[in-house]
Amino acid sequence: MSTLGPRKPSRLTRRALLRGAGGVAIALPLLPELLPRARAELDDSIPCRLFTMSFGLGLSAAMQAERFDGPLQPLQPFASKAALFTSVDNAPLSGGGTPHYRMAAALFTGVPQQSSPSYTANGPSMEQVMKRALHPMGVPNVAIPEISAGLWSNTGCVAAFTRHWNEDGSPGRRPIRRPSQVFDALFGAFDPTLPPDHEPTPEEIVQRHVYSSVLDTVLDDYHAMVGPSSKLGAESKAKIDNHLSAIRDVENQLVPGSIVPPEDCTVPDASRYPDPQPYDFYDAEIGPAGSGAPAIDWQVADQAMALIGRLMALGAHCDAVRFGSMISVAAGEYLRFQGQYTALGDTADFTTLLASNTSHDVIFHAYNPAMVRLHQHLSLSMLAHMLTEMDALVEPNGRSVLDNSLVLLATEYGQNHDDSPALHGVLGGDGRFNPGWYEQPLIPSDIYHQAMAAYGIDSGIPRRWPEYVPTEIAGLRNV
Repeated sequence: MSTLGPRKPSRLTRRALLRGAGGVAIALPLLPELLPRARAELDDSIPCRLFTMSFGLGLSAAMQAERFDGPLQPLQPFASKAALFTSVDNAPLSGGGTPHYRMAAALFTGVPQQSSPSYTANGPSMEQVMKRALHPMGVPNVAIPEISAGLWSNTGCVAAFTRHWNEDGSPGRRPIRRPSQVFDALFGAFDPTLPPDHEPTPEEIVQRHVYSSVLDTVLDDYHAMVGPSSKLGAESKAKIDNHLSAIRDVENQLVPGSIVPPEDCTVPDASRYPDPQPYDFYDAEIGPAGSGAPAIDWQVADQAMALIGRLMALGAHCDAVRFGSMISVAAGEYLRFQGQYTALGDTADFTTLLASNTSHDVIFHAYNPAMVRLHQHLSLSMLAHMLTEMDALVEPNGRSVLDNSLVLLATEYGQNHDDSPALHGVLGGDGRFNPGWYEQPLIPSDIYHQAMAAYGIDSGIPRRWPEYVPTEIAGLRNV
């Protein structure tokens, strides 16, 4: 607990924080009292945000044509906020070399990927383009400039799982797989001096999330913020309580059930807070092909992605992060789901199906359409958790976090290893885009370029790729 004693904030600004001992600072959600009433140009009332979402291994034209009756069903709740493109040709952006790797670094950059053997990007991903355009001196007063998270297993090339590319085309940090590390990055206990790929041990997680809570360190600030002398109204005080309760709820779910804490430590009820185990999956850096590839129960993976999605949405809501990427099953993924998965009137027994090899080989290379439908339905369901959480959080302008954010969705292939047609999408966008299905022949660059233009931002794609002539997407822009 802080030793500085209770204190009342001297000035209410949008960047209000609860600060505690040990450098923990928990950002508050946007509240009406925190919005600027004069000189609005000095501080955006709702910040611009951009998150990319990707899933690997692709969808066939037939499955895209099913729209919400097929693997794209998890996106149906967001139909009124989504522009979905089903005739996208990724081939012009493809580099040479191994399938999956030759396209992955072009997703969200919109410029042709460097060829084998480097498999790297030729420029920044779009969330970095927006970040630089809006904040050339750096993003002000956020916990971390950007964050990448999600489900992946590495068998070699960094382009398979990286969706954050820096200005020079070099890869950003690897996506975080542990929900606990996403929590620490956004809501405290994040140590920027640690190596970029550091993942906490189970013992470290227990220390942070069982023995104590990051919220315990900000109690003094909390009491001052919601006390009788606070400048906040009753509705805003209730929002703070709900916000901190949501953080505590997620934090409780991060307790590794396989570790027994001291007798005087109260462990949350495991039936209420099931733990996303096993942790050896999150620690696997390189997974071999075949039966030795990492295996994880689909329900465990889904729960971990649900936790990460909730954290990402909360992080955006309280302005802890504005830019990031979410990945559900990396390009050319070598992993093996376990358990029975039922959706779309069918069931996949992943345990039996993937007993001796990975989904990449058994389902996609061998091309089993029925299992592809279920596998991709699962992948999209995992991404939909974050969209659901974003859409449930309402901001002072009466719109949801999803409404007030730009989300770019993409996969690297169509059927099997075909470059076309591939699925892409634009969600949210604060009314800048008309939702619906778009079958106009396009390349990914057209979508990214027009999405950035809607925010008054130069995508930089024609400058980095002079041969590119943008194609106007009919009906997309909501003017």
